[in-house]
Parts: sequence; structure tokens; C-alpha cells
Amino acid sequence: MADVVDRTRSTSLEARLAFVVGRFNRRLLGATGGLSHGLLSALSTVAKRGPIRMAELAVIELVSAPSITRVVAELESRGLVERSDDPDDGRAFLIQVTPAGEDALVRARDARAEVVSSMLDGLDADQIAAIDSAIPALEAALGDG
Repeated sequence: MADVVDRTRSTSLEARLAFVVGRFNRRLLGATGGLSHGLLSALSTVAKRGPIRMAELAVIELVSAPSITRVVAELESRGLVERSDDPDDGRAFLIQVTPAGEDALVRARDARAEVVSSMLDGLDADQIAAIDSAIPALEAALGDG
């Protein structure tokens, strides 16, 4: 059995990073401050890029127009986003985060930070420093750096 695992496990940087990031992400999935992963993702995008049109939000979130309509309706019903008229297009509207939405994002970020903190607890100072020094490169790879 160990031989099968050894033969199927790739040692390339790309494969190892994909595997680790996938496992890391699964541990974070439940830490959303009471929002589903989809709601949290859309809310974060609106906070970062808003005010934003629904069509643009759907493209960024990689979902269909009907899906993003449902997501925004749910966020709106929870008071986390609000709509306003688009001054450039009378048929469209813009979505922006409300103060309650900002609070929800802080709660979700705190919940995720708590999960990460518990994962880092077992590491030594050199391992934590290595992770810290890799963060700017990972942000750049995501286009966030």
C-alpha cells in the first residue's frame, strides 16, 4: 500500500502546493462566521470591488447570472449588501456592502484566523517564519500582491 502512495504522490512544487492548499482550504471551509462559502466569497468580492454590478460579480465568482441573483438576494435579505441605481445605466444597479456586511466579514476572518492559528500552534519558529516569508509570493501568484 505504501508503494502505491509513493508512486502516485508527485513531488513537484506545483503538485505539492496544490495538495497542501486544497487540504488547507478544506479545513477553512467551515470557518465562515455563519455564512456559506458562496455567500462569504461573494460578500468579500463586493467589499473589495464594490460598488459592483451583478454581471461583473457573477464573472468574478464564476457563477451564472441566476446563481448570483440568488446569492445577492440572500445577502440582501440578511442586510449584508444593498442595491443602488447605476448612474451609468438606468436598467442596472450596483451592489455594495453594508456595515452589517462589514461586520460579518470581520467575524468570518476572525473565525478563519482562529483555525489557522490552531494549525500553526504545533509548528516551531523556523517553520512559522518560512510560512510568513512565503506569503508575499503566494499573494503575487494570486494577483493580490
